[in-house]
Amino acid sequence: MSIRSPSNTLEHDTPSDAEWPTDRDASTSISPSGHPRVLKPVYAIVNTISALRACLDVLTRELTLPPKWYCKAHDLPLAYKPYASPQSHLGPVTDSTWAPPLLFNVPKGTPELYVDAEGISLSRNGELSILMLHIQSANFSQTYLIHVHVIGRQTFTTKTTNGLHTLKSILEDNRIAKVLFDCKMDSDALFGQFQVYLGGVIDLQLMYLATRNGGGRYLPGLGKCLQLDLRIPWEEQAWVDAAKDKGQRIWRPKCGGTMEIFNDNPLYEDLINYCVVDAAYLPRLFER
Repeated sequence: MSIRSPSNTLEHDTPSDAEWPTDRDASTSISPSGHPRVLKPVYAIVNTISALRACLDVLTRELTLPPKWYCKAHDLPLAYKPYASPQSHLGPVTDSTWAPPLLFNVPKGTPELYVDAEGISLSRNGELSILMLHIQSANFSQTYLIHVHVIGRQTFTTKTTNGLHTLKSILEDNRIAKVLFDCKMDSDALFGQFQVYLGGVIDLQLMYLATRNGGGRYLPGLGKCLQLDLRIPWEEQAWVDAAKDKGQRIWRPKCGGTMEIFNDNPLYEDLINYCVVDAAYLPRLFER
């Protein structure tokens, strides 16, 4: 689970890894030419079972997570349970007073886990290729790109070293807040392909709808929010915008790209930057 750039990286205009400063405590540094340079977010590619287990060990160590024995001793639910609409056999629910149990029982406090996904026509009928997890705790910040296409179904069944947790159990646990942006297709793909029920979800797009002034007919996408609402130094914003633009050019069919690139192993560097930005800057958006 090392930080590296693939050998088949596409040509691009951003600096190479050697040109980026290595001090993780600084937000920028000064290049020999006098221009500020931005630190890329810290990330790791997870494409093996051993790397996945190490990632899960970090996840359970850094998150504020009650151990399972505590829940069993106090007769607390371990995770969010699947529910069925009381009228599901009749079709869509028409009773506006009915809501799924625990729908609004989201953990309070500052979230520590931020989630995003990419894939081919991402939905229950498409393919979930990459799952991005960003951990943001008091003393730790890192993004993990889990290559689901490579690892397969074991992505969600592999246990931590102590045998207590899997990625499925963490994602389904409604006591752990998970911040996503427009979670519809992510949730649809996780459930439809891997039977993973997301619990404890905070949707940033809905937060934007609830808090913005002036209303509006259309909801903004993540790219637009990253462009307008981060409030970060201009040089860092320029890198974020370039990462989004270059990533879209290699996977969007309308830009001449192909979604199949999400399944390539190793991943292209431009695609890595695109995925890292989508997850690593969610905490900044949440703070806004």
